[in-house]
Amino acid sequence: MTSTDASTGPIRGARPSGRRLRIRRPAAVTGAAFVAWLTVMPLSVALMVEQPVWGAFSAVVGLALLLAPVAVSMWAWRSGVDVTSEGIAVRGLFSSRTIAWRHIDGFAHGNEGVAAILDDQSQVRLDPLKPENLPQVLAIGGQQLKEGDDA
Repeated sequence: MTSTDASTGPIRGARPSGRRLRIRRPAAVTGAAFVAWLTVMPLSVALMVEQPVWGAFSAVVGLALLLAPVAVSMWAWRSGVDVTSEGIAVRGLFSSRTIAWRHIDGFAHGNEGVAAILDDQSQVRLDPLKPENLPQVLAIGGQQLKEGDDA
């Protein structure tokens, strides 16, 4: 999914709804996980049914091979960044952390992506947010770019 903003252009994986921006992993990750699942399914079923090596161990390995691509798909669907006027929510597979705008001092970006700099000078990575998304993120949060800031 892509959304467009006149000032920032298209944002891959973003879905705005009102004053909310959701940025998720590319759909290609889920597609690759599905292909991986199709690829390992015959091997994992054979390991679970035939149990060629050490009985129960083969069944456990077969089940792990079958569930690994499913876990990658779930991670790709769930993990990402939600930006609202109240703050930024960073979502993982099993966790979620919401950071209020009052605790964000700024943003740092480089080759590894974007990180929020908090008021205690710690940093929180905002994957899959890209530096070109920052103007739209700041606009949703009602924040302003300050003179001399890089981001």
